[in-house]
Amino acid sequence: MTERHKEIPLVPTPGLRPLSASSWAWLHDRTDWGYSNSGFVVSEGQALLVDTQFTLQATEELLTAVESVCLREEIGLLVCTHQNGDHTWGNQLLAGAEIITSASGAAGLCHEMGPEQLTTLARSGGPGAAGAYVARHFAHFDFTGITVTGPTRTFQGREDVKVGTVLVELIDLGAGHSAGDVAVHVPDEGVVFAGDALFSGAHMVVWSGSLSGCIGACQMLLDTGAELFVPGHGPLLDRRGVSEIRDRLARVAEQAAQYARRGVPLAEAARRIMAGHAGTWAHPERLFTQTAAAYAEAGVSGVPSSTLAMVEGMASLAC
Repeated sequence: MTERHKEIPLVPTPGLRPLSASSWAWLHDRTDWGYSNSGFVVSEGQALLVDTQFTLQATEELLTAVESVCLREEIGLLVCTHQNGDHTWGNQLLAGAEIITSASGAAGLCHEMGPEQLTTLARSGGPGAAGAYVARHFAHFDFTGITVTGPTRTFQGREDVKVGTVLVELIDLGAGHSAGDVAVHVPDEGVVFAGDALFSGAHMVVWSGSLSGCIGACQMLLDTGAELFVPGHGPLLDRRGVSEIRDRLARVAEQAAQYARRGVPLAEAARRIMAGHAGTWAHPERLFTQTAAAYAEAGVSGVPSSTLAMVEGMASLAC
């Protein structure tokens, strides 16, 4: 922890924690599906929020906590790091804010599962391992009243915005975890809100089919020179933690590419990858999505790419 970063207190989670002079994080410090981190930057009566939460109740809890630092109506900009529901389904509660994400991220919105579909799947369970997996991880969430609210503006590449006197850099990371990921960098304070370009303490899900994109995103985050990173899920990370994630992804990519060249079936390759790379991180079954992405990039035909197919693959490893 450097002098420009505030001491982070140990508080019950979820909790609002100061990171620097103007940056705060809403942290769950847990790796369960659906419990995502948010962040905000506040200066001179203006505020920028990074991501909402999975449900309206969870987003209201976040916004109530934010009111200890700034007025809710001062949140003029909401940055969506990507379009997954656990980072966006509370957007409707920021009716007065401009909502921004990358152009590729916005384009991916039409492929996302909606709250009604997820509720049906989670409560019905459905046949087989996939239905049980969805029910186990999502049935306890209440998605009542959600109106999916997308961005009002998009950008490509990089864009600077000012929050009061604080410069904030929006970085288009491209396809990686999702079809389009965005990081929020506060350069003068060495803080990055990374969204799901980083998972802390758990294996990453790769929805986009680009494992190389995930590896490249980690490097882009390190290239900011920042010292403190707020992941989409789990505890805060320093530069060493980001480097470890990048290197683990690279090792999986290399091993999976070898299996692809040898013609090992995807399901078998994923099992071997999990056996060799699970470690102590949560949700090792997500290595199926990483293996599938590596197979797709290796040109293997017939690699499943839909959300349900990815869930089925993860569920088969979790059994």
